[in-house]
Amino acid sequence: MQTAVGDELVGRVLEGRYRVIERIARGGMSTVYRALDERLDREVAVKVMSAALSTDPAFADRFAREARVAARLSHLNAVSVYDQGTDGAHVFLVMELVRGRTLRDLMRERGAVSPAQAVSIMEPMLGALAAAHRAGLVHRDVKPENILLADDGAVKVADFGLARAVESDASSTRTGLMMGTVAYCPPEQIARGVADTRSDVYAAGVVLFELLTGRAPYIGDSAMAVAYQHVNSDVPPPSSLRADVPPQLDDLVLRATRREPASRPLDAGAFLAELHDVRLDLGLPVVAVPPRRVSRPDSDDTQVIGSPIQGNPHSPIEHPMPGPVAGNPMVAAAVNADATTAPTFAEAGVHRTVISDSRPPGPVAGATARQPKQRKPISRRRRARRRTAIAVIIILLLGLLTGYGAWWFAVGRYHQVPDLAGMSRSAATSKLVSGGFSVNPAVEQSFEENTATFPAGTVVTTVPGPHAHVLKGKSVQLVISKGQERYVVPAVVGKTYAQAQAALAAMPVQLQRNDAADGTGRVPAGSVIRIDPAPGTKVKRDQTINLYVSTGPPILNVPDVRNKPQDQASNALTKAGFKVNQLQDYSDTVPQGSVISQSPDAGSSQPKFTTVTIVVSKGPSLVTIPQISNGTDADQAKATLEGLGLQVKINRQFGGLLNKVVAMDPKAGTQVPKGTKVTLTVV
Repeated sequence: MQTAVGDELVGRVLEGRYRVIERIARGGMSTVYRALDERLDREVAVKVMSAALSTDPAFADRFAREARVAARLSHLNAVSVYDQGTDGAHVFLVMELVRGRTLRDLMRERGAVSPAQAVSIMEPMLGALAAAHRAGLVHRDVKPENILLADDGAVKVADFGLARAVESDASSTRTGLMMGTVAYCPPEQIARGVADTRSDVYAAGVVLFELLTGRAPYIGDSAMAVAYQHVNSDVPPPSSLRADVPPQLDDLVLRATRREPASRPLDAGAFLAELHDVRLDLGLPVVAVPPRRVSRPDSDDTQVIGSPIQGNPHSPIEHPMPGPVAGNPMVAAAVNADATTAPTFAEAGVHRTVISDSRPPGPVAGATARQPKQRKPISRRRRARRRTAIAVIIILLLGLLTGYGAWWFAVGRYHQVPDLAGMSRSAATSKLVSGGFSVNPAVEQSFEENTATFPAGTVVTTVPGPHAHVLKGKSVQLVISKGQERYVVPAVVGKTYAQAQAALAAMPVQLQRNDAADGTGRVPAGSVIRIDPAPGTKVKRDQTINLYVSTGPPILNVPDVRNKPQDQASNALTKAGFKVNQLQDYSDTVPQGSVISQSPDAGSSQPKFTTVTIVVSKGPSLVTIPQISNGTDADQAKATLEGLGLQVKINRQFGGLLNKVVAMDPKAGTQVPKGTKVTLTVV
């Protein structure tokens, strides 16, 4: 447990609910605390993301989304996610508190484990990953540090969904992040930045390899060197490092770590099924997770004395050298174990001095100094001291010779590979040759993130990596940058979607179709309105290109312009996005210059730019009073005028006995509105 002195979060209550008790662990991306959920009165683990990530609002949104996805995962062997929140500048995740250690701690303590132990650890781990894969969730960061071994024997997988949230953040693309996980990254995640369920299978296969052998399959001086081996080399069988690994486990590791994803098990569930078959074939028992070793407190005395061999008071006494010995649990185990089974200090890696107390008993009591036989023991002691001094000198000389020989074979005969990053191919080759190395054919690759540092034709790294110790004359391979891999976006605006697909088919990019209404009225439905990124832009491999395809003009509601003046009606329709066609007609009810009617009707839904026809009133319709000659029969004249929509009033003079028209008001030829009263004078 780490001390929390100076930690501002210890003692605080996050979101008014989670009281931080103490810090458990700290990493480059987050810090984990033990906290108390005061609402439910239970202890939880709170993972607080680093300030560099928390200050990015986009990361906070991604973090919340991924946390919600991970919270839906419910499995016995997956660390439960209880809550997610933000308190001021702190973005945090609330998880199940698992008391125990990580799989990395177990491997540091014990190294390689037995096949039965490895299978017993892998099965619950794969069970949790299989449940995640069934839920559509990819872990992306399977490694021993994320496998928790609880004190009650449970195996749990942690950090579901967090790798994706961090990976999507631009500020997290750092060497430190890659250095922490590159030993378990599948080739496709390194080369193309893509990951699916088979990527988790690859990482799980590497974890199985490490459980069986005690080390990762690839080791290098830099993350780039390890990543290069993942992309260009096949993972070796575990039996190449440990002869007792059964062939069935060899085959399973090789299948799970194939460089081509299609050759691996489809997901963690398929991997688990194959592992179960191997357990049945080999008859491996289910083995509990080894408990943590509890070391006894060491003595304050820096000198540890081993027990004499049974019954022999003159056996050698071992005195460990002070310094590295103090506090070494291996030393304590050696001293306290049974003499017949305990490892020696040499086996425990502890320096010692052996004092052989083989002197005979002292002089006989009562002898005087003048007796000559009293001088014999003194002479023997001197000879013993002389022999001891000679033996010590010989031992020292042998130690020096042995040390020099060990240095020569371990270090002295090796040469250090120079750091050639950024140099041209010819300059790097010359430097290697002058340093006593031979040069293998160079390998050329595209390095997206490093192009600014390593332009095309320059050295990115070497295999073995820089500063590695290699025998003089051995070959070193140069990794040459081909520069950025870029593709130019073509111009496809105005083309149909099928034509745009054909134009982009040769580019290794992802197409995303987005339907959108055309607000210009110039692009027909089914044709491309816009492309993002814009034409002429250079894009990376697997980058998403958005095509916006026209669904035609947007649908709008026609405004009601009836009874409005002609100018106001036209402006309202134009502003609403419609074209206007004007007609004129007479109206007895609508004032002249105002709209009598419109088509399409007001309130109807029509595509933008549709033509709306309005009928503008010319005022009431006029009637021309016809010519009625004097002497025309009054009834006939009345019928003629009424047929034109006029009202007729007959004014009879002298009794109107003849019933003949002698005058008319208004006069013939006058234009009057329908319904106008015309007076006929009749005699």
